[in-house]
Amino acid sequence: MTTAQQIDRALAYFTDEEHICSYELLDGVGGIMLSAPHAMLQTRNGSVKCAERFTGMLCRMAHERIGCPVIYKTRHLRDDANHDPVSDYRDALCRHVNQHGIRMVLDLHQMKPERKVDLCIGTARGRNIMGRAEIVTTAENCFRQQGVKVITLDNPFDASGPNTVSATVAARCHIPALQLEISTRLLMNGYDEYSYDPVLDALCDLVKTLDGMDGGRGEIAL
Repeated sequence: MTTAQQIDRALAYFTDEEHICSYELLDGVGGIMLSAPHAMLQTRNGSVKCAERFTGMLCRMAHERIGCPVIYKTRHLRDDANHDPVSDYRDALCRHVNQHGIRMVLDLHQMKPERKVDLCIGTARGRNIMGRAEIVTTAENCFRQQGVKVITLDNPFDASGPNTVSATVAARCHIPALQLEISTRLLMNGYDEYSYDPVLDALCDLVKTLDGMDGGRGEIAL
């Protein structure tokens, strides 16, 4: 199956409104877990916000490629897993982290194409990553190697809200959690900057590199 066919299949999955469960969690190898809490529509303060489908697609395709554990939203229940005070999504993620020896979570989000930033790395000013600056450097390097140019830190999104996935994982599980906001221009075909496959390559490289930094709990496919 070609990459284009894989992308089409993943997009079809996240445009399917017949999913029964609110989220899907897939176990895997390695100690780095991916998350996409906005892969489906979400409701915040009574307003419905657009789905960030490409983040869920990246999770599924990374899982297929390197076998890393992932979780992503699959059904809109008028909730927002990255904002609500109570979230079954975040509860499930934290349980999996604690029960399966996960050592780091990368939480994926999608920025509007109007923003001039290609990638925003959110750390809550270092709080969500336990002060481990090398994690940010590693993320920057992996994405720059794939041609991602404009990378910012904690601006415009810092993931500091207490009910964000990153802040919740850091507080409850005491492991680093990094929020990665990726521009829609890189992910959606039709933009001049379109580079979905290089972004997926960068994400997979980042997962493998981070897992190797501390020693993994299993062997990630190379």
